[in-house]
Amino acid sequence: MNMKDQSLRVLMVDDSEDDIQLIIRELKKGGYNPVYERVETADAMKKNIEEKQLDIILCDYEMPKFNAPSAITVLKKANIDIPIIIVSGTIGEETVIECMRLGAQDYIMKGNLSRLCPAIARELKDAEVRSKKKQAEFQREAELDALRQNITEYKLAEEKLQQTIDKLKHVIDASMQVMVSAVETRDPYTYGHQLRSTNMACAIATDMGLDQDKKDGIKMAGGIYEIGNLCVPAEILSKASKLSNIEISLIKEHSLRGYEMLKNVGSPWPLAEIVYQHHERMNGSGYPRNLTGDEILMESRILAVSDVLESMSSRRPYRPALGLEVALEEIEKNKGILYDNAVVDTCLKLFREGRNS
Repeated sequence: MNMKDQSLRVLMVDDSEDDIQLIIRELKKGGYNPVYERVETADAMKKNIEEKQLDIILCDYEMPKFNAPSAITVLKKANIDIPIIIVSGTIGEETVIECMRLGAQDYIMKGNLSRLCPAIARELKDAEVRSKKKQAEFQREAELDALRQNITEYKLAEEKLQQTIDKLKHVIDASMQVMVSAVETRDPYTYGHQLRSTNMACAIATDMGLDQDKKDGIKMAGGIYEIGNLCVPAEILSKASKLSNIEISLIKEHSLRGYEMLKNVGSPWPLAEIVYQHHERMNGSGYPRNLTGDEILMESRILAVSDVLESMSSRRPYRPALGLEVALEEIEKNKGILYDNAVVDTCLKLFREGRNS
């Protein structure tokens, strides 16, 4: 929402009217015209989210009859896509992580409300992207249903089957683009990283002689393999200093989160599994499932090498670029240990022959 005085429908889950008025003043200062309801119990919250159209939920962590984890549970059970942001007094890091894992989109300290409006703007944009994705999926199902009904004869069925495949690929492409847009909105660095890594992965797959279907799968998965970062707080993704152990563990969950987002997406390729496995390593030292050797898809083994190569040779928020030579030394040193022998050999050959672009 960039327009001044745009209406914002807010559900305030808070027992303090004074705190609510502070929040309202901050929203108005940020250009919003808040229309709000205040609730303090699970029943009242459930009634509001089911009966009213809401843009955002702002929730205190602890109230006499209710708390933030319970509020997140109420929202999950209602299965309604409304962003929820925790706005509370001083709470510990473990409590913050708990809320984020349960499903809160962000947390804001009441003593530092300057972050509130930017956080709301970001979450509303993410909600809009999710809505567009659902519309694309609905359109896909409608098109497929219509085509199925029209297939009455063998010849016609054969022709329309190919049309269905083409349309399905087009819709999947559109859905993937929506997901890519969501990741870029959250973490602009990801766009350049994923693009360069995917180009390298495709070059490796081509030189290895993989069939077209696997190459198409790598290209599609390469555009979204970092989508799980949508579940990681933006402050952590862009943090310029060293990450804490808790922050590292939260970032490591992005492979699983990406899998959960993609597992029900109709696709000719195993996109969810490719994304799930791209941080696995040949000796089982990777994550999240410690897979080894042939347990790891070839598509994921290729993406693992291109991802490491691109990450090390490029600048990250918390460090300068280590350089291409350092990155090539890393994959060569760990060939057959962390990375697939054939993939590394092909990658090194492409660079030595100047065919890496």
